[in-house]
Amino acid sequence: MLNLECQTVYDVIRSIAGENDVYKIVEADEIIDRMPKEIALTKVQLSAIIRELKDREYITVKYFTPDEYCLLVIKRIDERAKLQQAEVVAPEQPAEEQKEQKGKKKSSEDKPVKVAGKGMTFFAALLGSFIGSGIVATITALIVKFVIMA
Repeated sequence: MLNLECQTVYDVIRSIAGENDVYKIVEADEIIDRMPKEIALTKVQLSAIIRELKDREYITVKYFTPDEYCLLVIKRIDERAKLQQAEVVAPEQPAEEQKEQKGKKKSSEDKPVKVAGKGMTFFAALLGSFIGSGIVATITALIVKFVIMA
């Protein structure tokens, strides 16, 4: 999650540059002018916020100067938008459908898959390494005995 200043700068940049996969040149003064009055930024603070947005992969910066930035807004879906879309896509089921689903017999696909524990995985890897090294040692001994000594 972004803090309030970063989120506000991101929203301002997105409104100026758009999200159409094209680099746009945006002036620092234009971003600062569009910021709400409650959040007063200097160019140094703006530069730090843009660097943070770049590091978090919200924007891509092609080049920058103290007064302008050439940047591209990366299309991202906000977590809040995801939740709203999930609520719209999955409407509540009628009570009859819920009863039918309860009455259905569970298939093998519904059963959870058992996963081996860490200890069992380690033991299997150890056993495999012993078997592999035994096979290599046997082949080496046969080659030494029949090919080199012959």
